[in-house]
Amino acid sequence: MHRVMGDLKLGRMAIRYSLFVPKLYNYCLSLGFERARMMPSRAFCSDESQGYPVILLTQHFGTFPFDHGRVGGKVATDRHGPHAHHGEDLVIIQASHVGYDPEGQRFGVYRRQRTAGGGFGANCGKLSGVLDWYRQRYADAQTDIELGLVDGVPAVFIDNALLDETRAEGLFLHAPRLIDPDRPAPLRVLSTSKAFALAPSVPPPDGAGKQPIGNRLTADMFYFRREPVFGGEGLDQLDAELKPAMPQLVTSAHPELEAARHHTQLEFDRTYRTILREQAYEDKNVLFVSGLHVDVSPAEHLLFPLTKFVPWAAFARMSDGRRFVLEQDDLFGALMAQPSENPDQISFDAAIQAMAGQQGIELPDL
Repeated sequence: MHRVMGDLKLGRMAIRYSLFVPKLYNYCLSLGFERARMMPSRAFCSDESQGYPVILLTQHFGTFPFDHGRVGGKVATDRHGPHAHHGEDLVIIQASHVGYDPEGQRFGVYRRQRTAGGGFGANCGKLSGVLDWYRQRYADAQTDIELGLVDGVPAVFIDNALLDETRAEGLFLHAPRLIDPDRPAPLRVLSTSKAFALAPSVPPPDGAGKQPIGNRLTADMFYFRREPVFGGEGLDQLDAELKPAMPQLVTSAHPELEAARHHTQLEFDRTYRTILREQAYEDKNVLFVSGLHVDVSPAEHLLFPLTKFVPWAAFARMSDGRRFVLEQDDLFGALMAQPSENPDQISFDAAIQAMAGQQGIELPDL
């Protein structure tokens, strides 16, 4: 799978968010960023589970972060210019996100405490929604393709709908990986399917009867074709970006996790190139950090998730002309080398109390 989707490692790379943010703040200071000039920006999904990271960014950077995010954790790269106008030392944190149920050890779900039943729901809902169309067609193919015997010859029985190459969209087979290329003609023509000699690379069926191919339908045996998907914001960019990797995603043990991991990698590459070209960032210091949010569902007595940040890569564009990229291991090392204490962090209670004690401002009667 890494050949398609890169090598974003999860194990031993996850940093508790309450440690990640002060370490990120201190890393910015080590680059020469100044607190009074720093303007953080977040590119997160709109899900409420992303609120806790925003709170911590505000606490440690001393200002509410600019909003660079679209649904699913995409970066709104057309907001670089406005972001540049809000500070001199600019920090962008991008993160796709995936829920995690620690009791069931399930990725892709998150406890929705405010719903009537307080049960688990999809997380990230957008990524899960994009996956659903592809997962359903894969599930159908797992049952519509069967393995069996024809006159003692190992055979694959394929539903006629899957053999229709004129379809505009759906799951399409790489026939030579299922059908013996030396015997491409059907062994038997049935009412709704055709039987072919099984490719030697496919494990033969167990027993004498026909059985669904199930998980033996591996990612290298098929691909998807789909018409462009449009929604309220125009072309569904998430669907378009993830489609090439969909065979690997739907056959993985944790599709939602792999989708979020892959999307993080795509977004770093895409956004990095726009930051390189952005004229508004000229003469500014810019640090772009990309990673994955794992939203660990909170216990019933907790208000917020125990979010973990898994760093993927960072790019720095400095006002003195320096440019550098940190890959995952180097970024993780740079963050972990920083202190986890931030003496500059603000107290929300104190800040709110001070504001409440100020004399009110009367607006003009216009």
